[in-house]
Amino acid sequence: ICFILYVVTDLFHFPAGDKNYLNATEDETIEFGTPKVDIENYPSNYAEQWILIVPEGRKVQINFDIFELEDSEDCKNDYVEFREASIMVGDPKRIYGHFGPILTGRLCGNAKPNSILSQGNMVWVQFASDRNSTTVRKGFKASFKAGVLQQSGVLGLSFVTRHVSSFISFSFGK
Repeated sequence: ICFILYVVTDLFHFPAGDKNYLNATEDETIEFGTPKVDIENYPSNYAEQWILIVPEGRKVQINFDIFELEDSEDCKNDYVEFREASIMVGDPKRIYGHFGPILTGRLCGNAKPNSILSQGNMVWVQFASDRNSTTVRKGFKASFKAGVLQQSGVLGLSFVTRHVSSFISFSFGK
């Protein structure tokens, strides 16, 4: 029974860390990334999340300025990942991205990623580093803004069901 409990809790384990809500207006660009990027390396055993939000009807456009993370097989050590985010049904104050549609999967290494464009107006970002302090790097710095308008008359439906939570995200073009 203990083994089963461990497996179940491990399935839903996400790195802890600060959760930051960043809301860009129509003409605003906002920067985010690892702490003290370009000054010192990011800390080991560190995690942080960001929820990037742009006005309804717009897509989130993400661009990278600096990208230098530890490189590992399948980016299992230090990584950043990007997913579509959704508002939980019945609770508009709770935004989730853990189980959202994947925009990039885990990214690591030194190759600066191409720009990312979401389908909806919210993106969940997760950065995590492992406990190895000898492999930490410079980190990443990115920015986001309101990208292109979503197509008029198109209903975008994202339905994700998991063992713990279910939610639906609707997006109507304007």
